[in-house]
Amino acid sequence: MTRRGLTAASIALVAAMLIASIGVGIGLPAEARLPVHWSAAGEVDGDAPKWVALLFTPVLTAALSLLFYVLPAIEPRSRGLERSQGLYLWGWAALLFMQAVIELVILATALGRSVPVPDVVVGALGVMLVLIGNQLGKSRSMYLIGLRTPWTLASEEVWIKTHRLGGKLMVGGGLFIVALAAMPLAPAVLVTGTLVVVAAAALLPIAYSFLLWRREQHSQSSG
Repeated sequence: MTRRGLTAASIALVAAMLIASIGVGIGLPAEARLPVHWSAAGEVDGDAPKWVALLFTPVLTAALSLLFYVLPAIEPRSRGLERSQGLYLWGWAALLFMQAVIELVILATALGRSVPVPDVVVGALGVMLVLIGNQLGKSRSMYLIGLRTPWTLASEEVWIKTHRLGGKLMVGGGLFIVALAAMPLAPAVLVTGTLVVVAAAALLPIAYSFLLWRREQHSQSSG
């Protein structure tokens, strides 16, 4: 997997999204509105005009892909990014995967197909967390990617230890979320469980980074 390959994949995916969205949109009534948001209970609680709903995901995917493409040019800690190619590339790939799943859900809904939206989206989120988490512990200090706290940015050692923990939590949490999505759970239970897992995977490394930094400062002052 390379930056050039992911650039080509991004262009191909956005083009396929646009073609599919336009094709589906042409076949719908001009006044048609499509779901764009679902509640924790799995019920539609927001819609939009067909072209807004159909084109939003391709446009967002193009914008996010462009951001990933220019990251090497705008990342102040370029050496850290060079040493974190796994996280950079797999993060980009995970983004494309998630956007593709969301696009398929929107297209299927537009075509009148019955889709268990919470199960599909939550399952895809779990896979995305596994893909990113598997590379997180191998990353080095950067400003634009990773668990960027004042303490991880202040110390390379704190960054490394924090991201090793964060990577393990993210992979474990992602696998747990995939398992939840495969179970016959009520959508509200599924979404709540997912939010708890994501919050834990995000907040625990932040607290850990502070404790590591405090310990490091104490060691330096004592020495």
